[in-house]
Amino acid sequence: MTASVVVTGFGGVGAALASPTVPTFNLFIPGTWETDAAADPTRATGALAAVADSISRRHGDSATIYFLPYMARAFDNGRTYGDSKATAIANASRVLADRAEADPDLKFTISGYSQGADAAGDLAEAIGNGEGPIPADRVLAVGLLADPGNGTAGQETVGPTARGTGIADPRPRGMGDLSGRVTSICAPADLYCSIDKRRHPVLGKIGTVLSEGAEEVADAVETAIDVIGTITRIDYAALGAEIGRLPQLIGMGDLRRAHRVAGRLNTRMRPFVKLADMVDYARTARVLDLIPDQTGLAKVGASICRVLDRVDFVRAADLVGEVQELTWTAAGAVGARVGAASLPTSEVSVEQVLGLGKELVSLVSDSSVEVSGNGVNDGASDTGVLSELISPEFKKLGKELAAIITRQALTDPASLIRDAVTAKDFYSGNVHTNYAKLVVDEVGRSAIGWLGVWLAEAIDKAGSKSRAGSG
Repeated sequence: MTASVVVTGFGGVGAALASPTVPTFNLFIPGTWETDAAADPTRATGALAAVADSISRRHGDSATIYFLPYMARAFDNGRTYGDSKATAIANASRVLADRAEADPDLKFTISGYSQGADAAGDLAEAIGNGEGPIPADRVLAVGLLADPGNGTAGQETVGPTARGTGIADPRPRGMGDLSGRVTSICAPADLYCSIDKRRHPVLGKIGTVLSEGAEEVADAVETAIDVIGTITRIDYAALGAEIGRLPQLIGMGDLRRAHRVAGRLNTRMRPFVKLADMVDYARTARVLDLIPDQTGLAKVGASICRVLDRVDFVRAADLVGEVQELTWTAAGAVGARVGAASLPTSEVSVEQVLGLGKELVSLVSDSSVEVSGNGVNDGASDTGVLSELISPEFKKLGKELAAIITRQALTDPASLIRDAVTAKDFYSGNVHTNYAKLVVDEVGRSAIGWLGVWLAEAIDKAGSKSRAGSG
């Protein structure tokens, strides 16, 4: 169970104390895009920089400030939010363990913002339950700002009461032995850490299923909308027919028609190729599964995404493009020999064309398929990279999708998904980035200002306790 408090002072927050200090290692985990894996850890950055400055001003050289370098990304260069967060936790665990071993008297504070709070909160949960890189009795305080796991049992909530829990849901085990030493601050309108899943049921379910932050959920929804917009514009019957026809034409030596079919096929595959480097089709299918939609569009779209996830479009498009070029060049070479001087004149052997045909067939069917001057052996089973696109399952899905669009007279199918879940809510008012202006106590302190003083005073208290114990 969490406590919600509006604090005017934390043992006299803001007052300059003359207490002796203890050596501390103050770990800060920045949010998404605020740092990278090669960042200088001694350089304060992002929303938590001012918090670190408060500690430095108060405790000087006895307080080591460390801003964790990690990828801090979401859906960038093939890396997901989950990958990034896992890297943050692993890096932080290693740094904490190393510092604790090097100095047995060292005490720690841990702070995080957004994705960094997600990682810092998970670390605190592990430490508090005896499974972290350092023991709980060496942690003085944990500060979480805009935590996607907000609402975790054992945290103290400072400032305005959130409207709900974090988008990724509260941590199930609670803060354990760190209960009372973990502070969470969340703006009520910030859906990263305060989402009422009754008012935003779809976004709430997606956040729970993906276990990711609000920005990442919003991106996942926008991706699903883009994918629906793309897959509803495809002529699936023509796509399948041309995939099956192209290797047959090459095998029969009909290079002119093969060239035309390859050109059309390249055009039909282009939308998929554009998406290939940006979209995780399996993940998009999981999002579409959660979209409430009476038409059946989201359900069929999810099934199509699962098929597309098994297709190597980049490899296929490269090969089809090579077929298009080589069949044209080969036709030109033949034409030149019979006097058609307007065609290309590069020499291409029959063996080259047939070899390319065999490679193309290997994408569509079993490797036992034979391509020769007499045609293609159609008896092989469809197990190639593109075989999914000529499978009965995919043909049926294409027909179902076309029927839904026709039956519902949909001119903008993607709007159905967009209307079902409003991802733009995450970005309204820049609430997530305005914690320097969020007032959290009766004397007007901001979230950033309050957190900096609270951490500094936690160190002061440890110093006073240390002096009392030594006396």
